[in-house]
Amino acid sequence: MRLNENNKILLQQSLIQVGLPLLIVKAQAKNLCFLLDTGSNINVLDKRVAEFFQLSGGTAQQQQFGIDGTLQTTDVVKLTFSLEEREYKADFSVMDLSSAFGKVEEESGIQIHGLLGCSFMEQQKWGLDFEKLCLFIP
Repeated sequence: MRLNENNKILLQQSLIQVGLPLLIVKAQAKNLCFLLDTGSNINVLDKRVAEFFQLSGGTAQQQQFGIDGTLQTTDVVKLTFSLEEREYKADFSVMDLSSAFGKVEEESGIQIHGLLGCSFMEQQKWGLDFEKLCLFIP
């Protein structure tokens, strides 16, 4: 994914391949694939990723509805990641996403490591354009 001169990242490939707006970011020299989720007000990180990076929320926890609709108490961790040479730091609720995104990985080979919710996108002034199939980044 490349940021073009109009500060936009094209999402056609992921939308065509799996039908989802996916974004590849870099965290601690590793590529992570995040779903851009306008239906979520929080960011979520798969628990396997949090364990791999040894992220700990300490005592920070919050109650959230999981992807399956059940109320869960989750750890909250901070993750720093970069996209197109811009660095971001965000809070993520840690959840087991294997059942939610396992079918996507099985069918497409793409592993989704978490999701970025609309609150994060709004804070960053990001805009999703589903007509042009792109993400605008100021």
